[in-house]
Formats: sequence, C-alpha cells, structure tokens
Amino acid sequence: MGTNASIFLDGKRLASTGASQGGVHGDILQANQDNAVPTTDHLDNVRRAVELTNGPHEIEIDTSLDSSNAPVQVRLNWYTPEQRQADHEAAIAAAKNAKTAVVFVWTRLSPVFGLPGDQDKLVEEIAAVNPNTIVVLNTSQPVALPWVDKVKAVLEMWWPGDEGGWSTANLLLGKASPAGRLPVTWGKSLEDYPATDPKHPERSRKGVDGKTTYSEGVNVGYRWFDKENTAPLFAFGYGLSYTTFEYSGLKIEKVSGGGLDVQVHIKNTGRADSDEVPQVYLGAPAEIPAGVQFPVRALVAFDRIHLAAGEAKTVTLHVPERQLQYWSTASGKWVTATGKRTVSVGASSRDLRLNQTID
Repeated sequence: MGTNASIFLDGKRLASTGASQGGVHGDILQANQDNAVPTTDHLDNVRRAVELTNGPHEIEIDTSLDSSNAPVQVRLNWYTPEQRQADHEAAIAAAKNAKTAVVFVWTRLSPVFGLPGDQDKLVEEIAAVNPNTIVVLNTSQPVALPWVDKVKAVLEMWWPGDEGGWSTANLLLGKASPAGRLPVTWGKSLEDYPATDPKHPERSRKGVDGKTTYSEGVNVGYRWFDKENTAPLFAFGYGLSYTTFEYSGLKIEKVSGGGLDVQVHIKNTGRADSDEVPQVYLGAPAEIPAGVQFPVRALVAFDRIHLAAGEAKTVTLHVPERQLQYWSTASGKWVTATGKRTVSVGASSRDLRLNQTID
C-alpha cells in the first residue's frame, strides 16, 4: 500500500506491481496503487511460485512511492507447498460433506485453451466425492473441459465485472433463470479451430513465410464447424435455462423491400419463467453461382423473448434483404441469390427444430 514494489530472489527479479500478468493460479491482475483487486486489509498482492534449493536465500524488495500519498506498507508472505496441500485436502473434505459443491475456475492468457494451475485436478477430485458439483467459469474464451461429463452443471459467467458475484448467486439460487447464449463455438479441442488446425499452417499465427492467410473465407466461427462437419462441445448460440421451450407453426413471408418475416410459435413448457433466444439460419442456395462462396448456413436473425411458465407467444423475426445477398466481385455490387434455400429456426446453430424451403 502506498508504494510500487518489486521482489527479487537471489538477485533475480521475480515480480513487481503494475500491469504485468503472471500465469500462477491465484495471482492478481494489475496489483498497483489503483487497488484494482485489494485484499481485505487493502494491500495489493503480487505472487509468484518459485522452487527453492536447501539452504539460505536472499530476498530483496524495492519500493518507490506511488501517487496515493498513503503510508508505505509492505507485507511478505510465504505459502508453502505443505500448506497448499493441506488447503487442497480441506477443500475436498468440505465438498464431500456438502449437499452441493460449487467450484469457481478461471483462465486468462496461459495455457491456451486450458485452465491455469491444478484447477482441472481440483474439479476432478471434488466431482469424485460429490455427485452434485457445479463449476462456475470466469473465462474470456472457450477452454478444454475434460471433466464436463462428471459434473452436474457448468455456468459460464465470462468476466462478469463488479456485479458478477450477485449475478452468479442469483443464477445458482434460481432467483433468475440463465438465458445467455454462446456468441462463439465451443470446440472439443484447440485443433477444431482453423487458426490452430495443423492441416492449415497458412492460417496459424506464424503463417507461411511469415504471412497468415484467412483461408476459411466466409466460413468463420460456427460456419467453419459446419463446413468441416466437426461436432463442437457446445454449439454457437447454445445455452440452457431452468425450463424448456417448444417450437411450432413456422411461417415465412416475403415482405416489401426484399426481406423475409419468419413467424414461429414458442411455448415455455417448464415450471420456471425464463427468456428464450430463437435464432433463424439461412442455408446456401441450391445452385451456387460460379466463384461465389456461401456457408452451409448463416445466422440471419434472432431475438430474446420472456415467457412465464406455461406461456406461449408467436414471434416474428425479420430477415433484411441484405442477408439474402452476396457481394459480387465481378459486378462490384450486392446481388440477391436466387433459387431454393432452407430457412431453419431453433435454439442454436446445431439445434434447428423447424425447417422450410423457400424459392
């Protein structure tokens, strides 16, 4: 508190306050005079794991005044491997004796598509002693979930910010029904994505001859999974809630201006009030013009609606004319694709419950 500080071990710098990010489970992002994530006694924490050989070691802490004008306070703690193991075992014991176990896990930069530290091991061990284990993810992107079939529920809260604690509690306690839908495709492995697929070195970060080529063209995200016929762990647009929804009565009308109105009847068939997010996907034309690339299907409209338990609504989703068009490099303008196309409505890109062919 009141200072910027760096810690050295045997003359080598380990860490310092500021915006630098470590990869150790439990380290603090941007610990500095801004008190981004202060502890209960208002001091900032910076932590690093080190391996020590037997014998004495020299520890040095350099400080410099920050802009707060607060009295300088420095605290040095050593968290031993023995204490870490004892705390780990205490967590397993607590989970074993609990009706429900909730495990919070997080990720940041490293490892890619994985959880730092021993978090996967912790989830596995807790799930082994408590069949009612819930995992809450505080992540910014999809990560591998090797234990996903061993837990009762996974709640993705992303990085929810200052009100994230209240929001998480309200969802876990059933005071609100989760209704978010994935804005990305959650692959089973890192190799499922074009940028990290070994078969496509041109698409990788290093590229070929230092040049990265977006060779997938329009097949970005879920479109890539559809083109490659790859089954994701969780599809684009996927999400569960505390109820279920039934889709019926699909009707499609052409409207003035060249677009479509897609009408669908949705009923909340469960016992909880909740939101639902109906999604409209448009398939490629039956006959694709030469030199033009179309995805297998593309999201063209969606909406969020609230339905009380047992309630039903007829929803109209508008598809603008531009969603029916492609850019012609030959003529330098937008062109409406002709011929038969399939319009699908459902709860995700892989949960398409109603289909109709239009011309």
